[in-house]
Amino acid sequence: MDHASDQLIEHPASAIIGIGGLLGHDANAALLVNGRLVAAAQEERYSRRKHDGAFPRLALADCLQLGGTTAAAVTDVVFAEKPLQTLLFDLTGRPGNRLTRTLGRCLPEAWGGYYTRPARELFPRARFHYAWHHLTHVAGAFHTSPFGRAAFLCVDGKGEDYSASLGVIDQHGLRLLREQRYENGLGMLYTLVTYYLGFHSFGSEYKVMGLAPYGRPVYADRLARLFTTDGDGGLRLRAVPRFTDASLVAALPRVAEATGVPVRTDGAALTTEHIDIAASLQQIFEDEVLKMARRAQRETGEENLVFCGGCAQNCVSAGRLRDAGIFRRVFNSPVGGDMGSGLGAALLLAREQADGAPLSVDAQGFYLGSEPGEIPAAAAAWRVPAEGDLFDFVAGQLSEGRIVAWVRGRMELGARALGARSILADARQPGMQSRLNLAVKFRESFRPFAPLVLAEDCAEWFDNSEPSDYMQYTAGLVAERRTAQPAQFASLRERLDFPRSEIGSVIHVDYSARLQTIRPEIHGDMHRLLTAFKRRTGIPILINTSYNVSGQPIVRTAAEGWECFLNTDIDLLVLNDQVFRNPGVKTREEKLTWLGQFAKSA
Repeated sequence: MDHASDQLIEHPASAIIGIGGLLGHDANAALLVNGRLVAAAQEERYSRRKHDGAFPRLALADCLQLGGTTAAAVTDVVFAEKPLQTLLFDLTGRPGNRLTRTLGRCLPEAWGGYYTRPARELFPRARFHYAWHHLTHVAGAFHTSPFGRAAFLCVDGKGEDYSASLGVIDQHGLRLLREQRYENGLGMLYTLVTYYLGFHSFGSEYKVMGLAPYGRPVYADRLARLFTTDGDGGLRLRAVPRFTDASLVAALPRVAEATGVPVRTDGAALTTEHIDIAASLQQIFEDEVLKMARRAQRETGEENLVFCGGCAQNCVSAGRLRDAGIFRRVFNSPVGGDMGSGLGAALLLAREQADGAPLSVDAQGFYLGSEPGEIPAAAAAWRVPAEGDLFDFVAGQLSEGRIVAWVRGRMELGARALGARSILADARQPGMQSRLNLAVKFRESFRPFAPLVLAEDCAEWFDNSEPSDYMQYTAGLVAERRTAQPAQFASLRERLDFPRSEIGSVIHVDYSARLQTIRPEIHGDMHRLLTAFKRRTGIPILINTSYNVSGQPIVRTAAEGWECFLNTDIDLLVLNDQVFRNPGVKTREEKLTWLGQFAKSA
């Protein structure tokens, strides 16, 4: 199953390396060889430090190996940010202007940020380029979308000195029509309130998105005291925190003053007020995104929209945007945030070098990383003879209530498990959501799970059967499959445990689900497994969650998969074509000690 090139490409006409992470988090790399996308990966998967922002040396080495080339053969290196513009903004607090843009073109390479020196040492013959951060998001989304032309809306926490942009892109050109300057926009608002709600680790905004459906948006007017906005989504915070822990913590009393609810400390119980504030923040976020999208449609007149940037990873707002009908078709990039910025930078440079010629890229289902590699010798004693077909055997185990970890094929790019490094389970099993959260994932019990669903059966279960190949959108469970809920619940626990449907473990309290629609041409393995599961149960749906524990990057190799297996209560592990049962040799205390190494980044 090794997908690395068999022959070394010593002198490719073009070998473009894209490097992202200069903003200090989620370092990543991508490689295009002679216009073909061959690899992309995040440094955290190799270093085992979540959101690692160090120079992505390990990810680069793997990309080169997968591409069958060497660092000396790389012709171009492109970084997913203009570091000088970021530096000037951080020093002055003012957005760029004509003078700073001129400086950016004239100053020597040594001013190019802390990745420049190690990159020059690694790629001594390459030409170096620096791309505008938001445009890397746009190029990465557009060239992996089904569109030949589209409006784009990029909403981000921060890119150099702006937080949102819109325009039009096709194979021949890119027109940037509007930018929202500064960093105190919609992304900053969401991060600030995420901190206020007690979720301080980087990237925890998705926890608030998952919490929001439990509440009511009754604090929206109070949160609105924190910002100004307009009919086009031009939100700006009245006070200006920065994307640093110290600045965000210092700003928390302003949120408490606006809401009338004290700041929640990390680990404290979630109250009804906290949950309602999460719901209010999510409603504001969605409303502002729709305002921006309407402006994008008015200014461009386009029928297709590419929605990208870090804020586009909010799949609930992406689902609402798609359902709103502002554009005929919407594509939300599965790697629209910084984890795919190196890929976007490489594609942006490739389109510039193509000089107007169409750039066609096979995204390979975003399975762009390496294979699991060699299975640890210690696993051999715990191998389970899989009688007959692997997929039918595993489907049978899942249907009997067992939890299965799946490590097979090339690794996915991005924050979401797409079926190559996943934990799988039967959504029909009572209590499975809590069992996975508390006994396997070691995370908050309110966090929902996503369903894998056969694309051909999606319309029978969900109210939107448009493709969600990479878990980009939410959809609602169709009415006939819903169980009516009581008007009131005594506690969050009672509401969480209420059986909302036959597949309750993947249906949120508002009857929504974050779908991954499974098609054989994109997800061959998962389509075979789901088809086998449907034959046994009549249900074309499985739980899919990333194979890791709270605070740990998703596993990459077979060895990492085995280690995680030993330290969790997962029943079975698939490594390549083999199945293993859990030895059960670790005590609860040993598991918690192992888990503790990831706690700081949880």
